[in-house]
Amino acid sequence: MNATASWTISGLYFEACNCELVCPCYSAQPPTYGFCEGNCAWHVKQGRCGDVPLDGLNVIMVQRCDGLMRETQWQCWFYIDDRATKEQFEALKRIFTLTDGGHLAKIFGKLWAVQRVERATIEMKLDGWQHRASILGKLGLAVGLLKPEVGPTLCRLPNVPGVAALAEEDWFDDGMMKFDHKSKNALTTTFEYHSDQ
Repeated sequence: MNATASWTISGLYFEACNCELVCPCYSAQPPTYGFCEGNCAWHVKQGRCGDVPLDGLNVIMVQRCDGLMRETQWQCWFYIDDRATKEQFEALKRIFTLTDGGHLAKIFGKLWAVQRVERATIEMKLDGWQHRASILGKLGLAVGLLKPEVGPTLCRLPNVPGVAALAEEDWFDDGMMKFDHKSKNALTTTFEYHSDQ
C-alpha cells in the first residue's frame, strides 16, 4: 500500500466519558471534573485507503486528557479490529495515528499523543442510536439510556447532530490504567473523514 494513498472512511461513532451530560467539551468548556477520560469507538461502514477496502472494521480509542480538551494533549491508546488484514491494519493505523494527514490530523494533530496501537477482538452491536462495543476482559462501552430533555447536541468530528445519552457502560482495565464511568456522558453520531483536509 502506498503510504500517501488517498483514503476515505465513514460510518458510526460513539463515545462516553466521565463528564456529566451534556459534556462541556462539546462547547469548548473545561471537563466537568477538570479531566476527561473514556472510550471512543468507530464502526467503518464504508472505507478505502488506496486499493485497500476498510468496510465493516472497527477502531476503539481509550483517551485521557488532563485539562481543556482543545488545548491539552490527550493520551491515546488505540485498538484495531483483529479481523483486519495486514494491509487493512496498517491503513487504519496510519489514519488514526494521524500519519497520513487529512481531516483527523487537521483537527487533532497537536492534541493526540498516541501511546500504543494494537490488535484486539472487538465485539460491536449497533442498533439505532444504541451502540455497544467491548474487548473481552478489558473494555466495555454502551450508549443506552436516552435523555430526551437534553435534545440533540453536536459532535466536533465533524459538526453533525448527535444523540446525547448516558452510558450503560464505560469502563477500561488493562492492568495499568483503570476507570469505570457508568451513567455519565455518552454520545452517538455519524462520521465521514477523508485524506483531503
